[in-house]
Amino acid sequence: MTGTYLKYMSLALFLAITWANPVLALSTMPEKPQNASLSLGVEYASGNYGTASNIRSFYMPLIATWSPTDRLDVGIEIPFLYQSSPSVTTELYNASLSTTTAETTPSGAAVAGYSGARGSSRSGVSGLGDIILRLGVIALAEDSKVPQLRPSLYVKCPSADVSKGLGTGEFDFGVGIEASKWLGNAQLIGEGFYTFQGKAEGFNLQDYLSYTAAVGYQVTENIKPMLMVRGATAPTTVSGVLLEARARVIWTLTGNTSLDLYGSRGIADASPEYGGGLAVIYAF
Repeated sequence: MTGTYLKYMSLALFLAITWANPVLALSTMPEKPQNASLSLGVEYASGNYGTASNIRSFYMPLIATWSPTDRLDVGIEIPFLYQSSPSVTTELYNASLSTTTAETTPSGAAVAGYSGARGSSRSGVSGLGDIILRLGVIALAEDSKVPQLRPSLYVKCPSADVSKGLGTGEFDFGVGIEASKWLGNAQLIGEGFYTFQGKAEGFNLQDYLSYTAAVGYQVTENIKPMLMVRGATAPTTVSGVLLEARARVIWTLTGNTSLDLYGSRGIADASPEYGGGLAVIYAF
């Protein structure tokens, strides 16, 4: 009962701050022409996650994002998953860092962190992952003195096959805030995100806090490399904390198309030992 109460209180607080305050309120009319983007990517991760065997996973998300105003963005992520073992689920940690460039809303990482899936097969498993819905709003626009502040909400819908170990079979709810600031050609980004997990029997799940710190540099008009650190508190009572480092490049190919590439290295035992990804984003 307490967990449910906290979820609804967080949602109510988010809505109250964003829409009730006249300074932060959004107009019901679009402030700019409606725009959207589609992103198709693939992410690979490999590690033992504190177990005796190595587990490989692919996370292939299709992401659609719509920005009806300069401040508001909504999105849906539909992933396809493959993992070499059903003993570790790859659904954790996908809600973090929903933006790095406000226009693209790139996909989250396919990061695993706990065992306990209900699948009994020792062979690889694949299928539809959990669908993720997102809402973000720029509550404070950046200027010369203050950073941009962007609160966000997300809901994970249990569309993945629990029997294969691709998901927990429960709804998750998350709330967070991202701050970003340009200093010349350099951009600083920080995010904190708290996830309320559904209580699935046999998974030992608990609510957890994830965080991201990143610095990027606009080398040219089209290329921005970034260095990132991502982590989270233990998502279950039987797992450790998550922590990894990433090198990332956002490469704008045309006025509508960009590439998002990254490579990662795990620091904590519960994170993948290494990983990488590529996404193609088309804005229109």
